[in-house]
Amino acid sequence: MSGARSGRESGTAAGTVHRSGSPGRAVRAPASAPGPLLPRGPLARLLHAGNRAVSTLLTVARQEDGEAAPEPAGPAPRLDAPGIADARRYYTSQPWRYTAAILAQLRTTLGLGAEGGADDALVLAVADWQATNGSGDPALLVDGKAGPRTLPRIFTSGLNVAGEGEAFGGEVQTEVVDQWATLATPAARRDRLVELVNQRLVAAGVPAVTGAVDPVPVNSGSFDFEFWTMLIGDEALGGDEVTQDAAAEVADTVYHEARHTEQWFRMAQFRASQGLSAPGIAAELGIPLAIARQARDAPLVRGSVPALIAQGWWDSVYGGGADHRERVLTEVEAAATARDATEAALEADPSPANQAAHDAATERFQRAHDAYRNLPEENDAWATGPAAAAGITRGSPPPTDSPAGTPPASGGPAHDVMPEENLP
Repeated sequence: MSGARSGRESGTAAGTVHRSGSPGRAVRAPASAPGPLLPRGPLARLLHAGNRAVSTLLTVARQEDGEAAPEPAGPAPRLDAPGIADARRYYTSQPWRYTAAILAQLRTTLGLGAEGGADDALVLAVADWQATNGSGDPALLVDGKAGPRTLPRIFTSGLNVAGEGEAFGGEVQTEVVDQWATLATPAARRDRLVELVNQRLVAAGVPAVTGAVDPVPVNSGSFDFEFWTMLIGDEALGGDEVTQDAAAEVADTVYHEARHTEQWFRMAQFRASQGLSAPGIAAELGIPLAIARQARDAPLVRGSVPALIAQGWWDSVYGGGADHRERVLTEVEAAATARDATEAALEADPSPANQAAHDAATERFQRAHDAYRNLPEENDAWATGPAAAAGITRGSPPPTDSPAGTPPASGGPAHDVMPEENLP
């Protein structure tokens, strides 16, 4: 089941992508940066590969001898003619996916008339949308192709609907962060976090997850689809107080992992729409039979946009993209190991040779991590999680010291004095 791994690493150290013995483990990787410790949050570098949008150019003319300056040129097209032709072939070469109904829905969503199919106008409208709305982190490639990374952002659903992540983050703020001292233990904080994210999942028609302790204490969240559990480490939820940055990382990670939960259930519903039985879905996806039965009872509509989006994730994890995905995950793990080894060598001997080796290893890891985040299911989850972090606006209240001694009983002596000493 090589394609069944989902990779996201959590925690603060080293930036390795942990692979547990369970093939269903989904773990999160923090941001990549030079050095032995990686900062929390998204990568500083965005993915810039292939065709990119041409920047808007304005022609500035001088006025000479009283001549009027010409009108400024309009924005350059997002794609050139070969790029437009390539994008049109992307649609027309997959008519079983990009049916007339799918193209009509895409066109109307982008403000075009329903008729016209995969024409130049559609390609340029998709490219405009990618450039205007897909410049976040991870950035969408501006190529005019509404593929498995772009479609989930155009047609939002469930956890990536605008406002959902921020609302979840706000609930984490008021019900976990602000109540940090009251909840008191990592277990209580984990239970509340999982309860909150389950409310979002159930509202999206996704089975709830079970909270569990992550054996890696610093991990701030990982979805294990084999057991349908959300793992959160005790160290990530420990301490008498939590900073805003640390709380935002937990909210981001848990929401990211919940998006993976949603993806896996949509993939199960997609396979159900193709006629696969519940035992067949459970065996293929490596998920619990009870979850597969729920998917079998609620299949996606064949030929619909949600089914096409789910197929994009399924292709990446279990279908034709599974081997590529396995290579990407293997490389990012190997690159992290190599980077950590060169970091240790550099600390032991800060020679020019060791510095050069560490620089090369760090660049290798950044390339590998970019490729990992560009996997369709990861691109989507990395784009979804930060909305939850935006809902965290402060750290926990400072802990209050317990008063010394025991308060006296009502009407009794104060300050541990004998009754006869407690006189007015």
